[in-house]
Amino acid sequence: MLSDSPRILVIGYNAFDVTIPFDHYPELDSKTEVPFIRLGGGGPGATAAVAMARLGARVQLITPLTDDPGGQTQKMELLQAGVDLQGSPLLTGHECAKAVILAKPGSGERTIFWSRGSLPRLKAELWREDWLEGVDLLYLDGHEPELSLVACRQARARKLPVVLDAGSVREGSQDLVALCTDVISSANFATDLAQVDDPFLALRLLKERGPSRVAMTFGPQGVLGLQDDFFTVPSFRVKAKDTTGAGDAFHAGYAFSRGRGGQFKNNLEFGAAVAAIKCTHWGGRGGLPELSQVGEMLKNGEKNPIGPRCKSKNS
Repeated sequence: MLSDSPRILVIGYNAFDVTIPFDHYPELDSKTEVPFIRLGGGGPGATAAVAMARLGARVQLITPLTDDPGGQTQKMELLQAGVDLQGSPLLTGHECAKAVILAKPGSGERTIFWSRGSLPRLKAELWREDWLEGVDLLYLDGHEPELSLVACRQARARKLPVVLDAGSVREGSQDLVALCTDVISSANFATDLAQVDDPFLALRLLKERGPSRVAMTFGPQGVLGLQDDFFTVPSFRVKAKDTTGAGDAFHAGYAFSRGRGGQFKNNLEFGAAVAAIKCTHWGGRGGLPELSQVGEMLKNGEKNPIGPRCKSKNS
């Protein structure tokens, strides 16, 4: 039986985020005052690691670290969150990844400008087999394909679940999907990978590549899942301030619940609750909930109606 505080290994991306609220795009060559500018850590893998640690998981994150001011800020934030960084290499002389997020209050709309900086990809040679000792689940965001492929093969040999945050199709995506047990796609990943428009067909084709559990997220329209059959999971209705990091929070909640041995549909619902709570705060990591808050949302949270894009053909 898996632990209520699962041990999770995360391999992925971290960044230094600058979040700016705005009501409208300003004209070129003008100055616009905003209520605040929020600085903090971001990136799919790193934000998921923080979210899972806050929920109670024991998390080790493998990510490239840098010694520039942004990189030092990220490292401190991750350590304060209780994330183990012992395996993460410090790449001195490199510039950290950064993102600038323009978020429209109350609408959930945002525009993101991002750069990986000067960071090289993590090499397969970095892998250490003892990273999987005592681990309940491997979590990947697809940003480090070479190292992730090695980790996938080792995890599957140990019969461990491997969860992929499938946000965008990138180098190595095809191979990673084939090795993962759980692939949770954005609204575009599965259709882009399969080169089809129908989300139902895209999920079937995604599942045929190897994973036993696949799903596609549609924000407030809910989630479409496929294991033996299609099913839907509604999102929770909240007054959103900022949707930045909502996908990262969703995937983290899903993986945490999966690491505890939860059932597929319940895991997706848990992820939806984590994402909804996060959206009530500014920044990619603002408002990441504790386990008790998620329990309250699951018990008493109001749910949105299932949107047309993810309505199950079986319903």
